[in-house]
Amino acid sequence: MTRKIYVSVVAFTTLLVASVQCLADNPASRVLKQQERYTISVALEIHKKNRNPLVRILSSLSTVAPNAYGSGFVVGDGLVMTSYHVVSGRLSDSNKLKLGFKPEDELEVKAYVYGCEARTVKVDEEADLALLRICTQSNKTKPATFAPVPANGEQVLLIAQPGSQKMVRRGSFHGTYNFRGFDYLSARIEGQDGFSGSPIYDSKGEIVGVFCCYDWKRGLALISPATKVQKLLSTYDSSATSNP
Repeated sequence: MTRKIYVSVVAFTTLLVASVQCLADNPASRVLKQQERYTISVALEIHKKNRNPLVRILSSLSTVAPNAYGSGFVVGDGLVMTSYHVVSGRLSDSNKLKLGFKPEDELEVKAYVYGCEARTVKVDEEADLALLRICTQSNKTKPATFAPVPANGEQVLLIAQPGSQKMVRRGSFHGTYNFRGFDYLSARIEGQDGFSGSPIYDSKGEIVGVFCCYDWKRGLALISPATKVQKLLSTYDSSATSNP
């Protein structure tokens, strides 16, 4: 009896060590461990434009009460990248209805990161990207690194945070995608509300692009390419340097 128990324990320990080693060798697990800290939640207060002045004043005096969430990721000290439609109020009719608005309603948005209001400092409407300046800076922030367009079928990893919890989705790259006259990338990866603004990484932990929307009919995530993210950051850096 004792011998049998001993053998079972040794076998279990061997399997456990093998499992841990397998997890450590998994590229997706390594990328998640390295990059998950940079994904953050973008809390949103979405209201109708042209509200009654008294309602507007009372709202400004109240505590932050988000009625929606997006995701974003740190790209530099005090800088966060997200999707433009997250902070612009240009929501789809279906999402307006979910939030209690009418399709024809014009909306305005206040975005908050770490409980502090964020300021939009640069946008690319065509690529659906927005750069935010936030109130919190960190010395631990490292520069974001970007990947070239992956090969079809290459594994990719999405890290979202639409609220308090990180959400991770694995999938595969699916090539380019033309949407409303603009070129995006695409991936076979699960999407849902709140994922907009999430970074998508390749197996090396480099940013492929930013999740912006989901084609439910084809089961494809649309991705704003990394080249567009780099360009937006570059133009912001240039303008910040020329206007200190």
